[in-house]
Amino acid sequence: MRCLLFGCGLLNSEFGIINVYLKRLFGIQGPDWLTNRKLVIPSIAMLSIWWGLGGNMVLFLAGLQGISASYYEAAQIDGASKFRQFWHITLPLLSPTTFFATIMSIIGSFQVFDQSFVMTGGGPAKASYTIVYHIYQLAFVDFTFGKSAAAAVILFAMILTLTLIQMYMSKRWVHYGG
Repeated sequence: MRCLLFGCGLLNSEFGIINVYLKRLFGIQGPDWLTNRKLVIPSIAMLSIWWGLGGNMVLFLAGLQGISASYYEAAQIDGASKFRQFWHITLPLLSPTTFFATIMSIIGSFQVFDQSFVMTGGGPAKASYTIVYHIYQLAFVDFTFGKSAAAAVILFAMILTLTLIQMYMSKRWVHYGG
């Protein structure tokens, strides 16, 4: 029953919205999204992208509104096409927003728990068993809090390392224009 609160209503193999439309529009039987070992992670990833899309859209909208119209006016006077304006003005000035959204999305992808806990319980056969789910299992099922804390520190170190690498690499492509 708790499954209906999240994506199971979309991905249920018998009465899920996606499979119903696959049957109605194309006449094909949809796959078992959450019970097939090969499809469970892509299904959870697809749902996570859908959930995070709204927040990223708000970020990019704010980034677009922060670009001064004077850049585009000057480019039009110089005869730049819409494509060149997008390529040389919009993309470079959106690079800080893109950088922030990328870092936050990658950090969020490392912290997937609720989707696999609620929709699959880590299954089938631990195919959707994530590191945060493992931390949960160690702490609240096995009651081995030391191992759970150690796994959480390892997760923190992984996220920190990846973020520092991204920060270093961002010097090449993130431009803070005035």
